[in-house]
Amino acid sequence: MRIACLFLLVIAVFIARAQKLPSNEEFVNETIKTYDSKGPSSYYLVAGADTCRFEKFDYDEWVKYHLQETVPLVTLNELAYKAHMAREPYYWKQDKLKKAICISAKTADSLIDLPVRLGKEIFSLSQPFFTDDGQYAVMDVNMIGKPGTGGGLTFLYRHKKDGWHVVGAKQNWGPGGIMKSPSIGSHTLP
Repeated sequence: MRIACLFLLVIAVFIARAQKLPSNEEFVNETIKTYDSKGPSSYYLVAGADTCRFEKFDYDEWVKYHLQETVPLVTLNELAYKAHMAREPYYWKQDKLKKAICISAKTADSLIDLPVRLGKEIFSLSQPFFTDDGQYAVMDVNMIGKPGTGGGLTFLYRHKKDGWHVVGAKQNWGPGGIMKSPSIGSHTLP
């Protein structure tokens, strides 16, 4: 009887700890402030998700330059594996995005050349990938602009009681511009 009670207690603890993973759109809605500290009133989003560059990583480089807290190697491996195995295209669901205006890649290219885009930034995001326990996520964020502007970062997030927080960010590309985050300060893209 004691063993059965202990078993049920252990199962209850695991169930209580298990976190329901957000949908990709819920995650984007919650983390938009990561790549625009004011949280834009609206923005353009390329409708097809980009690829995530977290497929291959140099753990030593992430530890030395990009992580703000210790993240287990097994967690980084899990995220890298999931990003690598994702081969199916993903298209954002406009009706579930709060501030995004989904556009085609061709439309994004034509908007870049306009002198004024009504104050809206153009983003291309990768699909977010989550650890099985729902504690970590990784996603690429690309801010698209004219040649010489824009940039792309890979963000590593950790889920805490009050939501998702950036625990690491690594620049992937970009000749210039700044992407700000209240959680991790400014990222100057040289």
